[in-house]
Amino acid sequence: MTDVLTGFGVVVAVMALGWVCTQRGLLGENAQRVFAAYVYALATPALLFDKLTHTDPAEVFSAHLAIAAASALAVGVAFAALARVLFKFDRDEAIIAMLGSSYANAGNLGVPLAAYILDDATAVVPVMLFQIAFYAPVTLTAIDVLHQRGGGAWWRNLVVALRNPMLLGALAGLVFAAGGIPVPTLIAEPVGMLADSCVPIALIVFGMSLAVSLPKVKAPVVAAALAKTVAQPIVAGAIGYFGFGMTGPALQTAVLLGGLPTAQNVYAYALRFRVAEKFARDTGVVSTVIALPAIAIAALIFT
Repeated sequence: MTDVLTGFGVVVAVMALGWVCTQRGLLGENAQRVFAAYVYALATPALLFDKLTHTDPAEVFSAHLAIAAASALAVGVAFAALARVLFKFDRDEAIIAMLGSSYANAGNLGVPLAAYILDDATAVVPVMLFQIAFYAPVTLTAIDVLHQRGGGAWWRNLVVALRNPMLLGALAGLVFAAGGIPVPTLIAEPVGMLADSCVPIALIVFGMSLAVSLPKVKAPVVAAALAKTVAQPIVAGAIGYFGFGMTGPALQTAVLLGGLPTAQNVYAYALRFRVAEKFARDTGVVSTVIALPAIAIAALIFT
């Protein structure tokens, strides 16, 4: 229990540092955007490559990939239906609602939490592979179709997904690991240096994001945040326990990954299509506020 509290305390402390820096303007007006771009384009891909080159690929394409996919789709589809019926969302808005209730922040928050709480940064890779390679392209294509943007739009979404630096870093790492290919020192050393910077910078960026603007806590936002941080980990745990017979650390991993808050990517997607933008932004913030104590409690339960 002490190790879990200490690990979570470290995460919160570094996030708080990012919040303080933004409040006091210590790093400049564009610091959040620059640091976020660095984490997205360089540090996280490097971390994933570094960890995966020392990981058995069978651990990535495991039950956790199936659990991540099944729990996200189950919760997302259910919430999309709820958004249509109860909150009167349009069809394209319901798709954003689907993502808001089930698309996890596996990069900026998942990686550091997995590193400190699960002691395994690669635990989030199955979630990232599912989301980047399948979930995002399919849902964004659906919005494209609804907006009738013309032929070939789905190819654009697929290409954008396949150019994601985190996906490319993960796939490159898997290639080296699966082929038993030794990583040359001239690649391994600089990649390792970038990887070491990922967790602290990602946490600082996330702390900065919490200081930028206050969300409007409305019923659809709260419902989506609870679906993401409470319903999805329960569903993931049920699938892991009853479907795959998971117990102990394996079940803990499934539950904690299911409880990650809504990714900031959802807001980016909403902006791109000009659909439910405020909902997506506010859900990301509210789900993060709820997720931190929820994940801490779940981690303590499994110790």
